[in-house]
Amino acid sequence: MIPENNTKSANGIFNPFPGLRPFKVEESHLFFGREGQSEEILKKLADEKFVAVIGASGSGKSSLIYCGLVPTLYGGFVGEAKSKWNIIASRPGNAPIENMASAILAKTSDGDKDDLIKQKLNASILRSSSNGLIEILDQSFDFEKENVLIIIDQFEELFRYKSSRKDQSTYNESEAFVKLLVNANKTPDIPVYVVLTMRSDFIGECSQFHELTELINDSNYLVPQMTRDDFKQAIEGPIAVGGATIETQLVQQLLNEVGDNPDQLPILQHALMRTWDYWMDHSDKNQPINISDYEAIGRMEKALSEHANEAFDELNEEQKWICESMFKTITEKGNDNRGIRHPTSIKDIASISKAPVDQVIDVIDPFRAAGRSFITPSQEIPIDEDSIIDLSHESLMRIWNKLKVWVEEEWDAVQMYMRLSEASEMYQVGSTGLWRPPDLQLALNWREKQKPTLDWAQRYNPAFERAMVYLETSDKDFRAEEENKVKLQKRQLRRSKIFAIVLGSAAIVAMGLTVYSQMLKTEAVKQEQEANRQKLIAEENEQKATDNYERAEEQTKLALQRQQEAEEQRQRAIENEKQAVINAQLAQEQKELAVKRQEEATRERERAEENAELARKESIAAEKARQEAFQRRMLSIAQSMSVKSVQISDDIQLKALVAYQAYLFNKSFEGSDHNPDVYSGLYYALKGLKGDSYNAVNGHSGSVMELAFIPGTSKMYSTGGDGRILRWDIDNLQSSYETILENPYGQRSLGITSDGKWLICATDDNKILVLDNTNKIAIVKELLGHTRSVSKIIVAPNNKFFISASIDRTIRKWDLTNFESVILAEDETRINDMDISPDSKYLVYSTKDGRVRKVDVNDTTRLEVIRESSNISISSVKFNKSGKWLVIGASNGDLKILDAESYNEIQNLEGGRYQINDIDFIASDQLMATASQDGTVRLWDCIDLNNQPIELKDHQSWALSNKFSPDNKRLISTSKDKDRIIVWPIKTEYLANDLKELISRNMTQDEWNIYVAEDIDYEKTLVNIN
Repeated sequence: MIPENNTKSANGIFNPFPGLRPFKVEESHLFFGREGQSEEILKKLADEKFVAVIGASGSGKSSLIYCGLVPTLYGGFVGEAKSKWNIIASRPGNAPIENMASAILAKTSDGDKDDLIKQKLNASILRSSSNGLIEILDQSFDFEKENVLIIIDQFEELFRYKSSRKDQSTYNESEAFVKLLVNANKTPDIPVYVVLTMRSDFIGECSQFHELTELINDSNYLVPQMTRDDFKQAIEGPIAVGGATIETQLVQQLLNEVGDNPDQLPILQHALMRTWDYWMDHSDKNQPINISDYEAIGRMEKALSEHANEAFDELNEEQKWICESMFKTITEKGNDNRGIRHPTSIKDIASISKAPVDQVIDVIDPFRAAGRSFITPSQEIPIDEDSIIDLSHESLMRIWNKLKVWVEEEWDAVQMYMRLSEASEMYQVGSTGLWRPPDLQLALNWREKQKPTLDWAQRYNPAFERAMVYLETSDKDFRAEEENKVKLQKRQLRRSKIFAIVLGSAAIVAMGLTVYSQMLKTEAVKQEQEANRQKLIAEENEQKATDNYERAEEQTKLALQRQQEAEEQRQRAIENEKQAVINAQLAQEQKELAVKRQEEATRERERAEENAELARKESIAAEKARQEAFQRRMLSIAQSMSVKSVQISDDIQLKALVAYQAYLFNKSFEGSDHNPDVYSGLYYALKGLKGDSYNAVNGHSGSVMELAFIPGTSKMYSTGGDGRILRWDIDNLQSSYETILENPYGQRSLGITSDGKWLICATDDNKILVLDNTNKIAIVKELLGHTRSVSKIIVAPNNKFFISASIDRTIRKWDLTNFESVILAEDETRINDMDISPDSKYLVYSTKDGRVRKVDVNDTTRLEVIRESSNISISSVKFNKSGKWLVIGASNGDLKILDAESYNEIQNLEGGRYQINDIDFIASDQLMATASQDGTVRLWDCIDLNNQPIELKDHQSWALSNKFSPDNKRLISTSKDKDRIIVWPIKTEYLANDLKELISRNMTQDEWNIYVAEDIDYEKTLVNIN
């Protein structure tokens, strides 16, 4: 069976990975990594006729059942003499009993026109009795000859169904569904077996069904987390069946990225499916799938999201809106923030999105196309308005960036609707009033943006019309209240103006009368005085004057009355002033209300600006993604060119051109300077132009065992099995060397003090020779203390002492002032290697039986155990220059990096399958070199240990020693073969600079099309060459 995501090619190669969806029964030959687990489930199923398979989301529960358990059952391993099995697979979904009835019909149907009637009849029987399932199965199958297995996949959907409709009928149907399964299991002598698969985070929900809880307690299987080896089988097994191979480097990269997260399994399957498709379309089928193919699809962290975005980008604007509505419909977030699938019919999706069914299907098809499988059913199954649409896996909700945003938006929309529904219900019974801002404004904004429909709302609360009427009533009432306030304010303001005019006029008249009365009073006084003076003269005028006086008194009284009226007018003016203050307060309240509305408008504007900014950022992100995709493609081309350049043998200039152009691409598009393929391309091109031995020298007549340098100089010393010590100038290695010591015995190790004064070598005749290296080389001391060959010499960084190890299983510390020694450690097995910490305080040594110990060089009683004995010998130990890491290399090629203080493992590297003979660090600790017994020297990137090492493979036998040069530009290594010493540049830049000087032409357009690509613009590799 070939997965539907790909078809079989002419050479028999097919894509064996299903992507996000689970494996099917017919794909069991592609299912790897769960060996032995189906047998454990089978035993529980045989014993109890029931088993609940429980595991984290993405742990592969469904695949384990369909590709592990079911094929085993078909082999006749359960049931006495009956090997025929009828498999009924169902999911609770939105209608548990209806779906069960449909699943039974699918197994028993003959395809006649009465199927719909049979389905309804089955559902009726299931609802009528808790033994309804047994009755239907008894009528449909011969239990004397056949077994029945009921698989309820995604059982947690039952709890989502029950919680989404909080009414009695829903609870009754859920309880009835559980009773059907329980009774089917407990009916004696009936060969009906039940398997549930369920997410482990829903296990607590089962406690509300007592009998189901008992069944689960009696028989359950918790799917274990896959180990690194399990994941490795899940990667390599299907690829082998599919007819291809995969590079070991890519396998290690995938295993490192998967880590311990169980949710990564479906994401890994999807990334492998995409990588396979890319490899089929862009690579040579005779070459293994490699890291460049994997990186071209965005790696695990981006592959799924980018793939889903590709499908989304195929849609037009109207279809994108339908797509958003569809995914919001088939997903939801629970109150506990768990993402939950919500399978929905196309008819309901169309109704919610207000789109025709055929347009919805057009949107669905790109997401279930071959090689995608984001939603079910898959492409080969025809769909119509009654088809149920569902996510292939919950991980899509957690990985696809757009869907994560949609799920959150839908959650916010549902919460607003539920609040509105609850408020409308309370208002109907008089428990609350109408909404006012800010709640009212938020609800109106939600209605405008969401445009909710009856079909959408009924999924959460059926009282949609009541909620909308309540919202509309709240809006109208608030608007009417605001209009009344404005009218009242206008009326009060007009009344105040009229009253002020009347009051002002009255005040002016009163003031005029007062003035006039005062004038009359003054005139009366004058007349009285005149009358007195003229009394004798004008007696006849006395009566007249008296009359005038009386009239004046009357005028005075009138004036006083007018004054009193004026006071009353003043009091009224004060009252009006108070009213004006009240009016001002009302005006202030209106102003504050206007400010609040303005602030709300400002917030809306800010939201609009935020949305615009989000759109701008998404546009930038899209452009960045495009650039990143092009960058990954160019880096993939660079890597491919490097590999191809190594294979070119008939044109050495073309070989160099392709390798150098690959280096330029890798550098221009910010590829790693530590790229193994780019390094190999440059190195072998340079060897082709300069000759195989351009970087190798000979001088010894036997194995070269050890190298030593004087810091800050170009002087290098070597020694080996021929008993000689040679001195070299590493800046001019091709010149002749100088022999400074010849010894009849072989020499295994060499040390030199940092000032270059003492050169110390270990011999096979149990001696340690100390040479004065300052003037004329001469042996100044022959140190005795060991009883067998001395295997290792290390000079302390502080230049005060050195330490020696011997095959006699002892370690000695020698004082460099008087050359006296003390025993630091004695061991029961052979000591393989040792190293001193950079602060010269501690010695770490390893043994043949796998132990690693730490000794205080000033207090031998302080001995720490770093690693206990094992069946794997520890061949090498080394501190890095800072002393923060301790690296141990094993005889099986394992390389472990430990924290030098806590001894906790930082990283486990695979350094091949052969013994690690030597380890060294560059001064900056950014690079580490290892020499292995398979002849390979590996250069590791310590900045990112997940990067694959550069492998240097020119040695023909064991690589014995490797050391970085004092200038930190070269790595020098020795081996057992042909007394060769090889010098390796440590950066691609150094190789490229040397190679550039030897290239004499540029590529032709045809060569560019072959080795680069036809759609990449041609450019000269070397602009100065015509």
